[in-house]
Amino acid sequence: MSTNGTSDEVQLSPYNSKDAYKRRSDNNPEVTAEQSSPLLSPTHENELSKPNDKPVICVTSTANEASDLNCDTKKRSSAFKGIAEKLSPASLCPEFNLPLKIATMVLVFLLSWGVLYTIFQDVVLPQGKVFALATLFILAYFAGWLISLIRLPPLLGMLITGILLRNVGFFHMTGGYLTAVSTLRLVAMVVILIKAGLGLDAAALRRLSFVVVRLAFIPCLVEAATDAVVSHFVLGFPWFWGILLGFVLAAVSPAVVVPSLLGLQEKGYGEDKGISTLVIAASSIDDIAAISGFGVVLGLIFTEGGNMVEQLVHGPIEVAIGLSFGIGWGILLIFIPHKDDKWVVGVRTFLIGGGGLFAVLGSSLANYAGAGPLACIVAAFVACYGWKSQGWSSTFNPVADIYSVVWKVFQPVLFGLIGTEIDLSQLQADTVLYGLCVLAVGLVFRLLASCLATLGGTLNFKEMLFVAVAWFPKATVQAALGPVALDLARKQEADIATQQLASQVLTIAVLSILITAPVGAVGIYLAGPRLLGRLAPDSCDNRTEEEDKV
Repeated sequence: MSTNGTSDEVQLSPYNSKDAYKRRSDNNPEVTAEQSSPLLSPTHENELSKPNDKPVICVTSTANEASDLNCDTKKRSSAFKGIAEKLSPASLCPEFNLPLKIATMVLVFLLSWGVLYTIFQDVVLPQGKVFALATLFILAYFAGWLISLIRLPPLLGMLITGILLRNVGFFHMTGGYLTAVSTLRLVAMVVILIKAGLGLDAAALRRLSFVVVRLAFIPCLVEAATDAVVSHFVLGFPWFWGILLGFVLAAVSPAVVVPSLLGLQEKGYGEDKGISTLVIAASSIDDIAAISGFGVVLGLIFTEGGNMVEQLVHGPIEVAIGLSFGIGWGILLIFIPHKDDKWVVGVRTFLIGGGGLFAVLGSSLANYAGAGPLACIVAAFVACYGWKSQGWSSTFNPVADIYSVVWKVFQPVLFGLIGTEIDLSQLQADTVLYGLCVLAVGLVFRLLASCLATLGGTLNFKEMLFVAVAWFPKATVQAALGPVALDLARKQEADIATQQLASQVLTIAVLSILITAPVGAVGIYLAGPRLLGRLAPDSCDNRTEEEDKV
């Protein structure tokens, strides 16, 4: 004991105090492990908080000083942050935001180009194909942005950019780059088809199922028949060649229709009747019908090695493959991965995209190209329907949000590359005028047939008129099918008359893209707010959730 009557333990240093508590716990088994440490035990914290307990007073004082120091540091940091924000170019001059965005994108492009140059060297130089691709995508993006400033759909500017770069000689792909470009276009197509499938309204699809079938087949067959008759009497086409041209022109373009409709859907236009769901669902079936008809007639014209039975059943087989794969893959993705998995959003995003890409590329490789796009839409729709039953909803779907962002990247890729498919040198002067006549008459009958196909449903006259306008644009199928007959004629070394007919088919196909893609996109953009009813986003989401539960 000390002379002042204070326990020796209190006068120990912090380290000795700790040892003392340890000795106490060893001698007394009833003292718990937590109580053996004054740093962990509330009892001993009170014990050490006595005035004579100098080590704890020292620690408390140090903690207070550290807290004051942290407060001062935070105040100085917030003050500096406020000054930096006030002195930033965007705050001093709000109009400087746009130049900063442009400068940022230019910097990203230059840095990306520098990295690519260190890897590939000459391929990314201005005369290289990779440089041409990058330039196309960047210019298409800026052209789309500029067009949007005058309240027109961005894809119009992107298409025009692709057309200009192709026809001034800047963009011309050869060899392996043709395959790369085709694959890029298919990847972009997969993104928008998955985005469309995730946005389909199950209740509206059930309600409009019969209208979907009618809209998919009636306008396509009516336009094909009309084009065949007009081309026979105006251009002097043989009947088989007229029907071939009709099926080339009869297909609607999901690449133009789907993004335009999704833009209206996000604003609530037509959601009270499920207009977007109706047109998007019918578009893929329409393409299958047109491509199947084209294949049958092509086989009849170039009979060398052609099997007519196989050609006739080709279309139904594509539909069966697309539906089977889409439904099966969609059901699988409902249960894999588990809904509580830590990485569920990322894995679902990858699997739905990878499955769609496999379906599109695999079906093309197997010569059933129409099955892939249908499988994409069906798989995304089925999977999304199952995810909603597991707790997700129309307002909370992270996979759909991710694909919305991805689409912003791939939109200039898709439409820029579609524009590069249009070679104005293929437009023969003597065919253009008669081709316009064929195209105009066919479109008039297609519009009438579209209105007739939607009769008897729940749509009013304005909504029926909008569906007819939305059934107008042509692009991707025409770009794919237009040159097929000419390539086959050259490959088989057909006579001059046959090659001339095939060349005219290509000319009119290019003409249809040039006219209907921009006009149709603008028509959807302008007609939607004027012809369709509108639901507020919250009302639309609540209605969809309630109907999904039914």
